Amino acid sequence: MRKLNWLMAVIAVALLGACQQGQAGGERLAPEPLIEPIDPVTNPRAALKERERQMREHPDLQKMRADILSMIGQAEADDVQQCRVIGFGHKPCGGPAEYIAYSTKGVNETVLQQKIASYNKAAEAENIRLGRMSDCAIVPEPAVSLVGGQCKITGTSKQEVM
Repeated sequence: MRKLNWLMAVIAVALLGACQQGQAGGERLAPEPLIEPIDPVTNPRAALKERERQMREHPDLQKMRADILSMIGQAEADDVQQCRVIGFGHKPCGGPAEYIAYSTKGVNETVLQQKIASYNKAAEAENIRLGRMSDCAIVPEPAVSLVGGQCKITGTSKQEVM
């Protein structure tokens, strides 16, 4: 019995020591902010320079978005089987910000999907970098239909259609 008590005491000391190991070097410090806040009221020049620097370092999401939408065009199709839906953008809580419809007719689908994936990753990085928040609502994937020769998103989710 005495050996068991001694063994339990050694284990307890070892566990307590492991819990304190991360704090042994002193106080824990918060990580550096993703963006150094510069107050434009007190230092407008520095704030402008910092914004210009950030704009040079990060991809132009508006240009990426315009390029993708231009590639999709009118999403013209001969059959609904050519229509697809894909998540577009990134919500700060996760998941796509929206869905867009596109047609496989006359579009290199692999290249389009790669561009959309790059855009989604850049949008996610931008959300993290700027500390954005969202409503965290789940945006259900909609169904797609062929209307007047164009792929259009319908308000009904794919799960409801099946």
